[in-house]
Amino acid sequence: MLKSKTIVIANQKGGVGKTTTAINLASALGILEKKVLLIDADPQANTSSGLGIENHSSKSLLNIFKNNDDIRKQIMQTHSPNLDIIPSSIKLAELEINNQTTDVFKLKNALDTIKLKYNFVIIDCSPSLGYISVNSFVAADSVLIPVQCEYLALEGLHRLLKTIKDIKTEFNSALEIEGLLITMYDNRLNHNKHIEKELKRYFENMVFKTMIKRNVSLSEAPSFGTNIFDYKIESEGSENYLNLSREIMSNNNSMKKTNVILGKTIQQVLDNTETLILEKPKEKNLFKKF
Repeated sequence: MLKSKTIVIANQKGGVGKTTTAINLASALGILEKKVLLIDADPQANTSSGLGIENHSSKSLLNIFKNNDDIRKQIMQTHSPNLDIIPSSIKLAELEINNQTTDVFKLKNALDTIKLKYNFVIIDCSPSLGYISVNSFVAADSVLIPVQCEYLALEGLHRLLKTIKDIKTEFNSALEIEGLLITMYDNRLNHNKHIEKELKRYFENMVFKTMIKRNVSLSEAPSFGTNIFDYKIESEGSENYLNLSREIMSNNNSMKKTNVILGKTIQQVLDNTETLILEKPKEKNLFKKF
């Protein structure tokens, strides 16, 4: 029996590298000999197609929510070592629109029957906070938050932290923040450096040491239905995601808990974040309290 952790990758702003991170983090953990299950909970199914799985697959997360099918029957092997996937379906969007149930524990209950077969379960969820996304947060042990080095991306961070607080209060008191991951970083740009500095100043150890730098190969790989390691193993993107997976493994091996870091509890972080506002880029600080 394996020690298992479920990580949901989320940001309520699109275009921050969420799906890229889901695909390549899950693949990197598999390469490092961890058993990994990747769940595509986004109706756009970009994670599925990014690993060469098309929407016409008979196996899908939809079958669990719509038909109460056995989760074991929805699992597919991928071409990447030690990595399985439960694909998404565009019909998940219809389910969210027409959903009449309030069972936010459906995914958690299904996962509980198999998760101990995996070291990590990685969930890529939609930017919108719908029925499937709430199920993903309830099923997770922690949230990994990709944050693009752009000012508008920080507004998405504000909304997501409030969502995490609400989920903790209502449904999943054990939910933690795995970390904030800076993505699409370009050290040639001063505003990227400024955002990095402010994120680390305010959130301190909650920000991963690893940053995902802008890399053409990362954006090209999904069009070939593969991860960065199969597409271009020698790329900087490949190195970044291997480093991220090692950092996550190290943090979990050392029993690092985000609810006791920063010199304050995670609840205090979330409470304080409710009052954060985004200042103009020319200002010294990106965050300011009312």
